[in-house]
Amino acid sequence: MKKVIDFVKSVWVVWWWMSVSFIVWGPIFVTGFFSKTGKLAFRICQVWVWIAKGVTFTKIETVRNAEIDPKKSYVIVSNHQSLLDIPVLMLNSGLQFRWVLKKELGYIPMFGWALWGARHIFVDRSNPKRALKNMTEALKKLPEGVSVAVFPEGTRSDSGELGDFKIGGFLTAISAGLPVLPVTINGSWKRMPNKKSLAFYPGKIQLVIGEPIDTSQYSKREISKLMKAAKEAVAANLNSDYPEISK
Repeated sequence: MKKVIDFVKSVWVVWWWMSVSFIVWGPIFVTGFFSKTGKLAFRICQVWVWIAKGVTFTKIETVRNAEIDPKKSYVIVSNHQSLLDIPVLMLNSGLQFRWVLKKELGYIPMFGWALWGARHIFVDRSNPKRALKNMTEALKKLPEGVSVAVFPEGTRSDSGELGDFKIGGFLTAISAGLPVLPVTINGSWKRMPNKKSLAFYPGKIQLVIGEPIDTSQYSKREISKLMKAAKEAVAANLNSDYPEISK
């Protein structure tokens, strides 16, 4: 019976996602292509993911351990537990940002075109040097006050545990002279526990915003120290018990 219910939930998510994507991808692409800042495209993207949050009956709790300047640019680094992390960050971080995404996502009809039009950053993960170059060049073109967001683990955790961080986002932060903003997501993997399924469990997800890390005190030779500081900051707010699954 559980498999049947999970299948129905997955179909429900796919139907809504495709329906909304069909409606919004055009406005996102057009406004992103012709706008110098991409702000309107980002707002439309927020409507897109707000609906995704709604159809999965997800509630978001935000804890701010630091005051973040919305007019300042950051490299946002977050743990990654499920697809629901995307609406959590876009709706509740208080920042406008661009995602760093694998280039394959840009080829998806409607969805990928919208991401490209909204000027998110696509990188080739099979070529780390080229990916780093693309990220650095893209950051130079970002409007003032626009941040960039990465999942430094590189993949989703299926247990809520924090994985190893990859170097790319941190090298970019040092090269661009941007502070690293560590944020922690709790409970997301419980809402959507199967990486191979879109079946979901309604409930709460928590977003904890930490203290920004000044990268001016780190050189590229000290990148491991910056990565360690960021990982410790994310881990400090990680709560694997948040909250119990609501069935």
